[in-house]
Amino acid sequence: QPIADSAKIHFNIGVVLATLGDFVGASASYEEATKLDQYLAIAYFQNGVANVALENYERALACFHDAYLYLRGNMVIDYTQLGLDFKLYSCQVLFNRALCYIELGEMDLGMTDLWRATREKQTKAHDMLDQALKDRGQDCTVFTVPQGVLYRPAESKVKNSKKKDYLGNSKVIAAVDASDQFAGFKGRSAWQVQMSGPTNVAANEDARPETPSNGKLLLFPSCWMGVNFFFGLFGLSTLLPRRFFFSFRY
Repeated sequence: QPIADSAKIHFNIGVVLATLGDFVGASASYEEATKLDQYLAIAYFQNGVANVALENYERALACFHDAYLYLRGNMVIDYTQLGLDFKLYSCQVLFNRALCYIELGEMDLGMTDLWRATREKQTKAHDMLDQALKDRGQDCTVFTVPQGVLYRPAESKVKNSKKKDYLGNSKVIAAVDASDQFAGFKGRSAWQVQMSGPTNVAANEDARPETPSNGKLLLFPSCWMGVNFFFGLFGLSTLLPRRFFFSFRY
């Protein structure tokens, strides 16, 4: 499916827009996320937070109600295994909903949700709910996903995306020939390496055997290779000096 049609992507867009202060755009992104995944409680939760920032408490109240509904009776949903480093607790949703009730003048419903939130505390950070209940929700702010917390791909999916050096640190030596206008490797030709043989004598590539003026013919290198092979085959190569094979005439 296209990447833009992912509920997680729309959720991330909403978080980024909210960080930039665009709560209208953030709310729209969260709504797109819930259209693609109607059970994504965290998207309803964050949509409620965005509407609280817009002071649209009725819309925020509906969002927190849906978030609590899609908790489906759980006191916590751990989104870490889905790529989001955040846990959504039922007491947080109830507390946010209580503040919306209080802002709308529904004090009894608000205090009821505050009391229920104190009964569903899960961590040490939730101890502030007791004080909020005593203060009847005055001067309190809503719970929200921290800035910078986004859906991220699983480590197993990105472990091979890092750059790896399979060849190691190689060293290339290149030379530029100004006369021929080319760049390449500078070294002995294959013919020179072949003719040097075990004596390590480098032959001159430009010096080609020619027919002497006296009519006698010098053997070409390929012929001398055959002679070397013939004498070596019968164990006779030790009977002749090595220079013989490079100066023999007939």
